[in-house]
Amino acid sequence: ATVLNGCTGVGAVARDHDGFVIGGCYNFQKTAMDISWAEVEAFKVALKLAKSLNVGRLIVESDSAMLVNAVNKRRQDITILGQCIRSECDAFSSFESIQVKWINRNNNYVADSLYKLAIKNENDLYFDTDYLMDIYNIIIRDSIN
Repeated sequence: ATVLNGCTGVGAVARDHDGFVIGGCYNFQKTAMDISWAEVEAFKVALKLAKSLNVGRLIVESDSAMLVNAVNKRRQDITILGQCIRSECDAFSSFESIQVKWINRNNNYVADSLYKLAIKNENDLYFDTDYLMDIYNIIIRDSIN
């Protein structure tokens, strides 16, 4: 997620157990918000994407330590942000299993590139395995590196 020039962009990518991209999305909001809330938006978008793809076992990876800690410790967090995350976690019942893990930002290239496309294009996009050439190039670059 990013907040840039009064706008917010989030990106999410879904991969199968072999790492093959099975879908993804980006979301644009012409609203500035704190980056913590933008990360929550990205989490919401990722859960919605996984649900639409009928994912059974879900592993959510984020380069936001704040988000990962807030999700994994949601029962102890009494802040407004924590309660919002706790509410979003109600969607966990849609999945057989779920894990939320932190990853290094260098390993989050596709999602980071998707939020940049959201800001650049100023729109939302959901895609499955039949994606645009811009997205194809991002995925290929990620797989090479």
